[in-house]
Amino acid sequence: MKEENNEIQIYINKKEMLYSHQNMARAINSFLPYLTNIDLTELGQDILDLMDHREKKEAQSKLEAKNIPIQKNRHDTPQYNLQAGVPEHEQTWGDEYENPS
Repeated sequence: MKEENNEIQIYINKKEMLYSHQNMARAINSFLPYLTNIDLTELGQDILDLMDHREKKEAQSKLEAKNIPIQKNRHDTPQYNLQAGVPEHEQTWGDEYENPS
């Protein structure tokens, strides 16, 4: 399906509506009774193709995200002390902090 540079406006009850998910769905649903069976079949196939394309892109994105190394400055994962091999929050302070004199 090719995209054209058409200006699209949504009017509901003679008022121009904002491009929201709900308004677009209402506009599409209002035209469905006027479409032929062939139009509905083509629309259904276009929808299935779009959903298939999105699922493939999402799966590809998840695979690519697995290959990104965890950065040291991320706040959602504990930092590791490479010498001790334990997460930062499980480390103890030095003796000067643990046993003050």
